[in-house]
Amino acid sequence: MDSKLTKYQIMLQKKITKQVDDWKDTEYPLSHQELHQFLHTITGTAGTISLQEVSRAAADLMNKMDREQKSWSSKEAAQYLSPVMDLFTAVQKNLVVSLPSEFTPIADQCDKPLLLIVDQDVPYLIYSKEKLEDNGYAVVVSPTIEKALSMFYDLNPDCLIVNPYSSEIDGYDLIKQVRETIAFELIPIVVISSSDKKEMRIAAYQRGADDFFLKSLDWDEYVARIDRQVKRRKIVKDTLMKDELTKVYNRKFLKEIYQRIASEHLRHKDIFSMIMIDVDFFKKINDTYGHSAGDHVLIKFAEFLRTHLRSQDVVVRYGGEEFLLLLPYTKLEEAEQTACRLLENLSQNVFVYEEHSFLVSFSAGVYEVSSPVSLTEAVRTADRALYAAKENGRGRVEIANSQAEKNRQLRVAVIDDSEVIRKMLESFFTDLDVENYELEVKTYQDGVSFFADDWHQSNDEYLIILDGVLPKMDGIEVLTKLRTYSDTNQYKILMLTARKAEGDIVRALHLGADDYLTKPFSIRELEARIKVLVQRVK
Repeated sequence: MDSKLTKYQIMLQKKITKQVDDWKDTEYPLSHQELHQFLHTITGTAGTISLQEVSRAAADLMNKMDREQKSWSSKEAAQYLSPVMDLFTAVQKNLVVSLPSEFTPIADQCDKPLLLIVDQDVPYLIYSKEKLEDNGYAVVVSPTIEKALSMFYDLNPDCLIVNPYSSEIDGYDLIKQVRETIAFELIPIVVISSSDKKEMRIAAYQRGADDFFLKSLDWDEYVARIDRQVKRRKIVKDTLMKDELTKVYNRKFLKEIYQRIASEHLRHKDIFSMIMIDVDFFKKINDTYGHSAGDHVLIKFAEFLRTHLRSQDVVVRYGGEEFLLLLPYTKLEEAEQTACRLLENLSQNVFVYEEHSFLVSFSAGVYEVSSPVSLTEAVRTADRALYAAKENGRGRVEIANSQAEKNRQLRVAVIDDSEVIRKMLESFFTDLDVENYELEVKTYQDGVSFFADDWHQSNDEYLIILDGVLPKMDGIEVLTKLRTYSDTNQYKILMLTARKAEGDIVRALHLGADDYLTKPFSIRELEARIKVLVQRVK
């Protein structure tokens, strides 16, 4: 048995026993809300640390309570909680439950294909997410078009699944908008509909859908058709070396060309350089002028790079607004001069899109490859220098040799009223290895203490693990407040909700939660969700 789980099970038992004993020592009655909150915490926490029987018993008591709005004497409360306490007594005698390796790190979760589902039918949305995740996919969902568009461009999914009926805009317009924007990126769009009328199917195909099928509970066919789309995209994508949008080389080609250049320079005992470039404030361009304007900038920027470099230099679109340059037979100083020259020349270019005109700059990290080093390590080193350039104000060039081995800082806040969950997640994040990030973890028992701490307001990126039900200031209120911040995009928020709290899930998604996880959850599942959120964001 995992010793960590045993520790947390014992911790939970002690916390519950102490709370019940404290109640026995007081003559004041308990409110309905206090007892309900107590059972809610037990339900979520016990299930997460593999005490499913305790979790179910607490949930049953909580559901029965919803029909009995009253105050409780300490004696009544203790009596009411006895089924849960009896189970704990039994567990204490036999803490040798057979458990899966919940704390075993996994490496391949980020490699799962990512699906984005857009549907106003939230129960179906939630059920679809569970089914597809059971079949090996990472899934993010949105009931709104606006949030879906933002997630689409931020997360770069492998397939978009859309129910075209929406009260906001015609869902078919969403398909058309996405297809026009990403016409060259081969991302499949699948339409699911409650109507199979011929005119509906034609409308979907005319706007760019790749498949159309009737919404049903026949999950075998559903999954098979999604599988087909995702696999087909992978095959086509893998066969292409050029980025569909910018026409420069893509990451698939990068592996091959890096190996070729590295081998050649090794034979000649010579050196070459790598420049990692990130277009500054690209998201702001998208938000201000639209995603089509953003694509226009990427196309023109790639063209600028091609025309301002030597014929032997290689331009690769590394992802999103990031580009990577390989400069054969180029020393560090020369590469730095090249990057500075590009930056200076770019500052004299005015980008024009429709009636808008604006300037664009970039930040760059330069790295000299003077000894055998893997592509992964070379990119990581150049990326650290790039990060330093961004940290130092953007619109500048930094060289890797002058930078310490500095990773990006990711601040993780766990906001949960369960001390057991807080301790467990703090331990989990302390041990978690996220590529290119150094994690700093803090825990809070409620939203009030979180906002009272200036720690939550820095220029670093944040991951917020937020319980939906909290004392004083509940999770929805915390989420709402964070989304009013002008720099709200630096906060990735994963909501923890009760399995049956469908209303909370709907509200959280509408208010801008990036993902949700229902309690009880497994550490393995949490790890997968976090890596998708952190590592797929460009």
